[in-house]
Amino acid sequence: MRSILGAAIDEEADVTLVDMEAGLEHLSRSGGTLAYADVLLVIMEPSRKSILTARRTIVLAEELGLRRVYGVGNKAVLPDDEEFFRSVCAEYSVPLAGIIPVDADVVDADRRGIPLPEGAGGAVRRAIAEIIAHVDVTMAETVAPA
Repeated sequence: MRSILGAAIDEEADVTLVDMEAGLEHLSRSGGTLAYADVLLVIMEPSRKSILTARRTIVLAEELGLRRVYGVGNKAVLPDDEEFFRSVCAEYSVPLAGIIPVDADVVDADRRGIPLPEGAGGAVRRAIAEIIAHVDVTMAETVAPA
């Protein structure tokens, strides 16, 4: 997998997005499948345990040299979960790139095994656009000349 990703990044694409199975095996000492990653987004459920696990993942990723690692709150029932993500991420020093709300359209499409229909899931689409903008800005700040 690492060599396929390396070839895709080196030869084929400006952006390669990989949705990986949950777990820490991607952070093996040799870099695992994240050897070529510029950004790692750690998806978190609205629970303290999930955010603490994200913190541990971020520490491991930083030890491997990944400099842009962010948490993403997922399945948030707003506004309560939004405040929870913000406060607990601050408590555990998890840089928060954004929060994706629960959306019935997304749940329905997943249960039916179909892509999210165009025009559906507006709040989710906006949240993802904000996360992308956040990552783009922080990447530009990291690579900007001093």
